[in-house]
Amino acid sequence: MTSRDPAAKRRQLLEAALAEFAQYGIAGARMDRIAKLAGCSAGLVYTYFGSKDDLFEAVYDEVIVRTVSEIPITVDDLPGYAARLYDAQRAHPDVMRLAAWYQLERAGKGRDIPAVAQANQEKAEAIRTAQEAGRLATRFTAEQLLTLVLNTASMWSEQGAAHAAAPGVEPDEQRRTVIEAVGRLVAP
Repeated sequence: MTSRDPAAKRRQLLEAALAEFAQYGIAGARMDRIAKLAGCSAGLVYTYFGSKDDLFEAVYDEVIVRTVSEIPITVDDLPGYAARLYDAQRAHPDVMRLAAWYQLERAGKGRDIPAVAQANQEKAEAIRTAQEAGRLATRFTAEQLLTLVLNTASMWSEQGAAHAAAPGVEPDEQRRTVIEAVGRLVAP
């Protein structure tokens, strides 16, 4: 007899949906493929999430919140923080593809995820405090510096790689470049 664990089934559905949405985006994703990957009926997917859009939002929210919580900022080592972000993006390209689809298909319709907005506010405040103490550069506002660090860390992610001026750079060199660039950005 199989056990019925709604939380486990929800996790399976979210994992299957992440794979599907990362591959096809919202418009191309199919609920029947998600159901098959999760080992359930398409009707059950709708029971849990209501619609494909609602499922996409649930996947996006969970992935982004998890990423933010798993990689805490270290203001006294922003180059190391950027390197950890880079490493996570290389380890989980599906997350970066999902984020790219979100930007493409939700452009102008995005909404703040409260946990992410709060985390970014806290990161910016920590950077501002370090700037005021003379530990970080003040050439940029704390918010600008955070944005620069985040974007530098992701410049070789899948969507960024297509536009890189230096194609074919090996991952170790990419990582060193991220660390050095962020180091120069934040040096007082």
